[in-house]
Amino acid sequence: MAPSLRPFVRAKVDFFSPEKKDQHVRSLPELIDFNSIHNKDHVFCIQAQPDDSFVKVTCRQFKAAITRCAHWITETIKLPLATVSENGETKRAPPLVLSARLSPEAVFHLVKTTQAAGIVVSQRVSEHPAFSKAKAVMQFHVGRPYSALYTNDDSAPADNHTVYPEDVDRDILLMHSSGTTGLPKPISLTHRQLVFAISHGAFDTEEEAQGVNISTLPLFHGFGLLAPGLSMSIGKTVCFPSPDRFANAQHIVQLIESSNAAGMMTVPFLLEDIVSLPNSEGTTALAKLDFVATGGSALSTGTGKTLTTSGVKLLNLYGTTETDMHFEISELEPYNGERRFRLTIFPFGASKPFEIADQLIRNEEFPETDFAAVGRDDDVIVLATGEKVNPLLLETGLTQSGLVKSAIVFGADRFEIGLIVEPLQPISEESEKEELKNKIWPSIVQANERMDTTARIYSPSSIIVVPPGVVVPRTDKGSMARKEVYQLLEKEIGQVYENADQSAIPVTPLDYENLEKSLKELIQTRLNLHVKDDNWSAETNLFDLGLDSLQGTILRRMLLSAASKTPPEIIGRDFIFVNPSITAIASVLRDPSSAATLADSPTQEIQRLTQQYSPKNIVINQAQLSSGAVVLLTGSSGSLGSHAVAELASSKEVAKVICLLRKGASDSTTTGHDHKSVLESRGIQLSGEQWAKATIRECDPTKENLGLPDAIYAELAESVTHVLHAAWPMNFHMSLSSFTYQFDFLNNLLRLTLSRNTVLPRQKTKFVFISSIAALANIGLASPGQIIPEASLQVGESACGIGYADAKLVCEKILEEAAQLHSARIAFSIIRCGQLAGSKKTGAWNTNEQIPMLVKTSQTMGIMPELNGTASWIPVDDAAAAVSEILLAPDTPSLFAHIENPVRQAWSDIVQTLGKELNIQDSLPFDQWLDKLASVDEKDSEAYPAKKLHQFFKLYFRTASCGTVIMGTDNARRISRSLRGLTVLDDGTVSGYVHYWKKSGYLH
Repeated sequence: MAPSLRPFVRAKVDFFSPEKKDQHVRSLPELIDFNSIHNKDHVFCIQAQPDDSFVKVTCRQFKAAITRCAHWITETIKLPLATVSENGETKRAPPLVLSARLSPEAVFHLVKTTQAAGIVVSQRVSEHPAFSKAKAVMQFHVGRPYSALYTNDDSAPADNHTVYPEDVDRDILLMHSSGTTGLPKPISLTHRQLVFAISHGAFDTEEEAQGVNISTLPLFHGFGLLAPGLSMSIGKTVCFPSPDRFANAQHIVQLIESSNAAGMMTVPFLLEDIVSLPNSEGTTALAKLDFVATGGSALSTGTGKTLTTSGVKLLNLYGTTETDMHFEISELEPYNGERRFRLTIFPFGASKPFEIADQLIRNEEFPETDFAAVGRDDDVIVLATGEKVNPLLLETGLTQSGLVKSAIVFGADRFEIGLIVEPLQPISEESEKEELKNKIWPSIVQANERMDTTARIYSPSSIIVVPPGVVVPRTDKGSMARKEVYQLLEKEIGQVYENADQSAIPVTPLDYENLEKSLKELIQTRLNLHVKDDNWSAETNLFDLGLDSLQGTILRRMLLSAASKTPPEIIGRDFIFVNPSITAIASVLRDPSSAATLADSPTQEIQRLTQQYSPKNIVINQAQLSSGAVVLLTGSSGSLGSHAVAELASSKEVAKVICLLRKGASDSTTTGHDHKSVLESRGIQLSGEQWAKATIRECDPTKENLGLPDAIYAELAESVTHVLHAAWPMNFHMSLSSFTYQFDFLNNLLRLTLSRNTVLPRQKTKFVFISSIAALANIGLASPGQIIPEASLQVGESACGIGYADAKLVCEKILEEAAQLHSARIAFSIIRCGQLAGSKKTGAWNTNEQIPMLVKTSQTMGIMPELNGTASWIPVDDAAAAVSEILLAPDTPSLFAHIENPVRQAWSDIVQTLGKELNIQDSLPFDQWLDKLASVDEKDSEAYPAKKLHQFFKLYFRTASCGTVIMGTDNARRISRSLRGLTVLDDGTVSGYVHYWKKSGYLH
């Protein structure tokens, strides 16, 4: 069925000139017109029909059909008002092309996002029962079938007059992503991008160039435009399968034969089906073709080997709709995960680079050229604990084992993961399902060893075998539609967790007469927490001891067996996370009515806690007004707090600094002398007069009146004019519910502040809360490198499931409400701090923070990590000065301020200085450095302290610290002279940190 060979006249294409060149085309309308004149009888496409016949469409007929379609649109559809340029070009909003496989939710999402005025649907869609409901909310038009546009009569309407675009960089077409992991996103393309994308075909002979090319690809996707684009640019006729069915393996093999095809473009999933045809029928047909191009998702290793060994000339096309099918590699950097990389490209005609979300692995035999996509960043599954699981290692390993057709991990918002497997052939008997589970279990165990402890499958009961008759949903590109798979098997997934909830691990029953002691013995002997019995108490947060989410689940299942006097329904899935200490567990086991739950999403929980700790609920007794600047400071034993004490005590505006310390805290100091020692250990020296301003008060943050004696509480209520709340635990493992004592602390501080009678507006009490860059990191991930303004955050956009960050967000929301309720009495400021470095003056830098831990680990390894991007380190003494200036400022019109160094510097310069000071010449890309760290024994964490935060460094460090998240500092710089005067950290300052760590014995 191949068209007769005729010379194809290729148009000259101009990609670069701002003005149109004579005898050159630079848009698709021009290219189509060119072909309708110079290649009018050349076959543009061949359309297979249901009766196995073919319809041929020439370039002239293609042009006529376009003109008829445009004429129908202008006569039938009421389009939004357009602008008309001097040459008569009509400029309207670009059309949006939709996939027929999209769910109604996805369609309306795209329609709403693009503000589409109406939708053109087929006759078949208009006859659907649900169509009448859809018409009530959207303007619909039933389109003409293609058969009505392609006729043997090549004539076009009489008013046919093509106006070519003046601006070839204007958006002309909207496509959309496939929605593999969620709702699809609109993608805009310009004239210049489209012409560039289709103008790069190269073949050795005219016969190869014009050979029929079958395309099974969707035309809503950039990859799908390549085949018809090559037909327009080099004359390679495209053949489309019959529209009456979804393309399947047998149909495609028959089409190859009947169309006399010379090439094919398709998706990996269809190739896998073709390879599975009996008697090598599929591979034999493919081997006859000049090429078989595939893309859109990853081709399994097994299928690839079968095709190549069968003589199939396989071409892997890799690209994105946003960046065209051809691209220039601009930057290739290591990325999250074991030996994974990220590709940054510069799309033709675009003004900024585009980072592809795919994760790449490298062929170490050809490290400069051979890379393969193995998954996407957004494949990550977030557990109910906020811990993140990358499922690709397990899914890819099982699929490539050849034991299953496909595999997909589930577990979002749960406490452990499970697995769905699609068998090679449908199986229904339970015995066959169990046999399959047993067969794949060794592969799962092998994958478990390479995954985090929280990301492992620990029982075959967590595996779901796809039932016979269930078709696994896939996108148009052939990749598994994760969200739709979860919805389809929602009942089976729920059953897995229901069975797990009811399963108990046999242990000795608890002694309810000595419940705390019995619980501690159970945890100490069965959970292997590597902590001595006398190093923790019943009040200790178990997650502070290193308990991970999976160990929490195991403990909960042991309690189902051991807590014989407590109804099992009380010990829910979230039991340990809501009750993270022995005291809390024992309280619920004795009195089930006190049980709490953590069933909310991070967003819902933030909103619930914000409401629970709302300042509306604060009841106060007003005290008498006092004079003078008296600062109540929390967190004064920490790094920022210590330097804030020094700044405030040195200020002439401050009469007194009251340091409020938590009773029983590991860093608690009970006397002025003890506190002075803490400050001096950081190189902070104050005069006797300055020390005289400082007072120490111990409190209980969660008790009424902060657990202070009535007389002392009354004294604070009468005298405090400024509150600086900087106390916060540096722990990234705690869940949000474990921070409730912080919310109590904040409420009690607000209650104290409101007790002051502020009759004079100019004497309003100032309340400053120290938040963190972590609160907005999730927004930075959505828009990497963009400056995030000093403003309120939307919970839905900011919530990330990490307790440390989400708890800061809860506090921000509590204070936002307080600012609305009490603006006449309290002036609030919320300060988000970025990366605080050590003191610029003394070099003192707390060794339990991430950067010192990274440096010491590097010294032990003898290898420095190679870090790309930029850093915004601000010395802690400069940060304390900026905080104090904002605290004492008479007028702070904005509620929010950001403190980080507004002058960023290259990470490579910092690492080079550190390496020079440590006399380390060797370095490794950060991912490889982390791999080396991962192999270190847990027992060696003192020499390799970064081992304790391996997951943080692997998943979050570069996001927060290397330029992905950038905070705006306009508000803070207007107030703070110190912030305005900042510059990059010079080599002397960075070297000073190393000297301090050596002097303190932290480094050798």
